[in-house]
Amino acid sequence: MTTKENFGKTIKDIRLDKRFSVRQTALQANMSPSYLSQLENGHKSIPKVETLYRLAKGLRITNDEILRIAGIVDDIPNQLPISSTPSTVSIPIYGRISAGYPDGAKEDIDGDIDVPNKIAERYDDDQLIALRVNGESMNKVIPNGAVAILAKVDTCEITNGDICGVIIDGEAATLKHVYQYPDRIRFEPDSWLKEEFKPFEYSKEDVDNGQPPIQIIGKLVHQQSSF
Repeated sequence: MTTKENFGKTIKDIRLDKRFSVRQTALQANMSPSYLSQLENGHKSIPKVETLYRLAKGLRITNDEILRIAGIVDDIPNQLPISSTPSTVSIPIYGRISAGYPDGAKEDIDGDIDVPNKIAERYDDDQLIALRVNGESMNKVIPNGAVAILAKVDTCEITNGDICGVIIDGEAATLKHVYQYPDRIRFEPDSWLKEEFKPFEYSKEDVDNGQPPIQIIGKLVHQQSSF
């Protein structure tokens, strides 16, 4: 059973590991720094789910991860919950996407994956695409070799910190945390190899002029470990 003390220590460790201040994390989570500090020190009960989701946003981790930390769902390493009931949709897994959504070269398909019912019920199959993760730039959240299921969404549906598949200047799609601001767009890795992967950003003016061309092909809605 997760105690409030263990919960607080874990979220503090995550914050320190990411080198976030209490104020920075609280601001992103839309909560007061004093409340976050009390949580970290075990002086507050484990929050309700809505507050946990805000905290996940502040720490730049997934909702499923914060639920596992809080002891609300089982701890399944490197894997988001998968429905135990039969899936209703099967979609191809692309090893590489560089031509844009949803048309990837057929030679880049390396199998199929069944989509859990909860995802299939929310999105039409033509809104979903599966991408095999190739690399370690997001290994804190998605391990190399895992399959990321992305959903095509409007830009306005992307919240800062969401993980998205992005094609930049025609290169193969990459997964990154996306942050959109009035004057720029920022892409952040989430890797244990901190010195190897750095954030990068482009001005809105350059992006609007196609320098470089940037296409967000979808938001991460599910992941499955390699098979």
